[in-house]
Amino acid sequence: MGYWVKARKDIQAVLVTFHQANWRIDDPPKYYRVRCPCGMHQRWIHRAPSDPSHCKNAIRCLERQPCYEERTDR
Repeated sequence: MGYWVKARKDIQAVLVTFHQANWRIDDPPKYYRVRCPCGMHQRWIHRAPSDPSHCKNAIRCLERQPCYEERTDR
């Protein structure tokens, strides 16, 4: 686990999903930046999003990436 374990529970769940998919998580001041293992894809995860669908959309974005492999050992 990383330094983001103190994030809001909904954001933490998204970050755990990205972590399990082997994406790198950076911790800038207002946003988490997640980057895929191949280095070609990235996404910004807001620490306190105003959009109630922000978490759901982030997971959908992850699942659409061609380098994403769904893990069955969760």
